[in-house]
Amino acid sequence: MRIESFIGLHFLRSARQDRSLSFITWVSMVGVMLGVTALIVTISVMNGFRENLFKAVTGTQAHARVTPDDGLLVGTAREELEARLEAYPGVVAVAPYFSRQVFLRAGEDFRAAILRGIDPAREREVTAIEQFLRTSSTYFVGEEPPASDPPAVLTGLISAEGRATIVLGAPLARALVLDVGDLVDIVSPVQRITPIGKVPLIKRARIAAVFETGIGGTDDVLAYVHVDLARKLYRLTEGVDSLVLRMADPEAVDAAELERALPGYTVRTWMDENRNVFQVMKLEKLGLFLILTLIIVVAFFNIVSSLVMLVMEKTKGIAILKTLGATDGMIRRVFFMQGFWIGTVGTVAGLSLGLGACWALATFDLIRLPPGVYPASTHLPIRVEISDLLLIAASSFIICILVTLYPATRAAKIDPVHNLRNE
Repeated sequence: MRIESFIGLHFLRSARQDRSLSFITWVSMVGVMLGVTALIVTISVMNGFRENLFKAVTGTQAHARVTPDDGLLVGTAREELEARLEAYPGVVAVAPYFSRQVFLRAGEDFRAAILRGIDPAREREVTAIEQFLRTSSTYFVGEEPPASDPPAVLTGLISAEGRATIVLGAPLARALVLDVGDLVDIVSPVQRITPIGKVPLIKRARIAAVFETGIGGTDDVLAYVHVDLARKLYRLTEGVDSLVLRMADPEAVDAAELERALPGYTVRTWMDENRNVFQVMKLEKLGLFLILTLIIVVAFFNIVSSLVMLVMEKTKGIAILKTLGATDGMIRRVFFMQGFWIGTVGTVAGLSLGLGACWALATFDLIRLPPGVYPASTHLPIRVEISDLLLIAASSFIICILVTLYPATRAAKIDPVHNLRNE
């Protein structure tokens, strides 16, 4: 052990015969430990929420949508575009996309909705909407949302009996006081001529399932039907609005590059449609990091005050060291080592406690979320990232070292002659 480390550890011990660590030193270490623990747990929870939201968004939405600048995709134009997209690097699957606004009617209740026409067989290759399907729109608070049989539900959009079926967002179904198996009228804004005049096209459909992703603004308005039924509601025999893509890496989708490769088409990615949500979560994570760092800052002030008091208490000892040949640099390193040991012990203990708390929260389900509030789960999500652990540990350790600058400089300036002349 270097002489600076030995002397620094000796100075950290109280003057009592039991040689225990001083109370202020303990307070400093505990403060660093609690700050690091709070940061790890909070940031891991934020990472968990972001991961769940990411899975929900990329599960219910295609990674990219290619739309022609003029009209629908029909005939050979659609076939050629599909072939080009399937051959494009990074594209895993392609599916048709048809979306329109409609009204849903149940008795006297009306709700506006976005009707999405899909090809069930191809939709499951592009999105993971099946993971969010349920067989009931209602459940008791505190219990898990009931699961469903996803393949049968999506296949059910093509009814062998010729009866139209629909999949609704659970909040939308609850707003209409409907559940799986009930009938709902789909009211199209397209009108047809009858003996009594023009009336809107109406198609009655049975609810095959409901879905709940927890994404605000999606579950409340979205409904799925077979693409053929969606076209009939708009008096169309063929064509789709666009083609949607599933990419090998959702976060690597480059809309600008795709548009350059596909002149005459507009490309929108899942990031374009959800940019605000993820930016808010990123800012929240940064804000929580800065706020919780204040806990460690309080501990840093404790470290400064304890070291300043230590310098005052050990003035004669420092003066004796200088008379024995200790340089100003050696005295500075003595107090740097004190900050090093306080920071090391506090940070390592905080990392251990923080990781233990994350493990307990993820394993024992100590905190439960209200059903339907967050994407597809009532469990508190936890995701520990190595980069966050390294950032938190490095920040804590570096600041613990930096706050020793003032007391170390003050100790190095002690004049041995002035302090020992009366001894």
